[in-house]
Amino acid sequence: MPRNFMQPHKRMEARRRIEAEIRSRAMWGQRLAGERELAARLGVGRNTVRAAMAELETAGVIERRIGSGTFVAGRPGNRAGRRDRLACLAVITGRHAQVAAGWSFDGALIQGVLDCAPRLRAECLVLATNIAQERDQLKDRCRLRHFDGFICVAVGDRELIARLVDLRRGPVVLMNEDVGDLPVVAVIDGSFVGARAVTRHLLQQGHQRIAFLNCHNPAEANPEKVAGYRAALTERDLAVDQQLIFEAPPSDGDDALEAFAERATGRLLELSDPPSAILGFDDRYVLPVVRALQRRGLRAGQDISVAGQGDSAMRQEVCDWLTSTRPYPDKMGAEAVRAALTSRPATEGRTIIVPNRLMVRGSTCPPPKRG
Repeated sequence: MPRNFMQPHKRMEARRRIEAEIRSRAMWGQRLAGERELAARLGVGRNTVRAAMAELETAGVIERRIGSGTFVAGRPGNRAGRRDRLACLAVITGRHAQVAAGWSFDGALIQGVLDCAPRLRAECLVLATNIAQERDQLKDRCRLRHFDGFICVAVGDRELIARLVDLRRGPVVLMNEDVGDLPVVAVIDGSFVGARAVTRHLLQQGHQRIAFLNCHNPAEANPEKVAGYRAALTERDLAVDQQLIFEAPPSDGDDALEAFAERATGRLLELSDPPSAILGFDDRYVLPVVRALQRRGLRAGQDISVAGQGDSAMRQEVCDWLTSTRPYPDKMGAEAVRAALTSRPATEGRTIIVPNRLMVRGSTCPPPKRG
């Protein structure tokens, strides 16, 4: 597991508590207690306090005067002045464990945030809602006020998001999700444009019968992908054939997707006019299709085209030949940090779209001639 996804460092907590004491006691310009006293009060070692104090000095929050001690700097006049120090962002996620098993999209989003934050003079504290101690911290308004902004990744708790907005402490940024009319900044990948691009690619190769394997309940999960697929067909004046669209079952486990792909592939090939290409909601939906085709003696990329979305098969090193659309979670993370460091909380919602890129590989080809 990457170091940045481990439990919060003692140094960060010590620095945060020192800053909280400065603000609560309005200690601007006053002499700060010594390292030994602070270490005893905070219950940490002197090395931890020393590291926290060094950061505060670098950020301009405190200043050391030779022969006199350590003093708190003057009161910041406005929010812009506070940027002289390192800004602190809370990165809220559903679970730390999501990155333990290798590459995942949500994990890559968080890593993108953590990689960009230092360049913009910010540091992040990752808090997971599935850990009791960290969940309790997210309920503590006083502790939440220590942050300058919030970035939520895979957090479907609308009540929590509304509570963060109500704090008016800093911008609330959601990554790859939407919660309606709340005044938040949504950073999303270009699902619509990506799905339209890969469908256009198949159409340009000569395919006119293109099946689409959709996720369960797409109206809530992600309606943009099937909308992009439909838009590309409409551009060519091709009717959308509902016989070619299948919706997955509620479970998205590997066994459930394998059974879904087997069933959908069988029904598609039994049609009187079967498709010459199959497009999946993401790569996980079409890799089982490839196996289902092989069991029927058909080869993806030769007898029939298949394509995915999300490019997880390449990034997880499952296969390197699947045509797919690639989102850029690192760029999304950078956009989220910039949005979270804006001068004030948002008064109305807005959306930042980071485009996907079409990656053409060997799983797609012109349709074979019939007869």
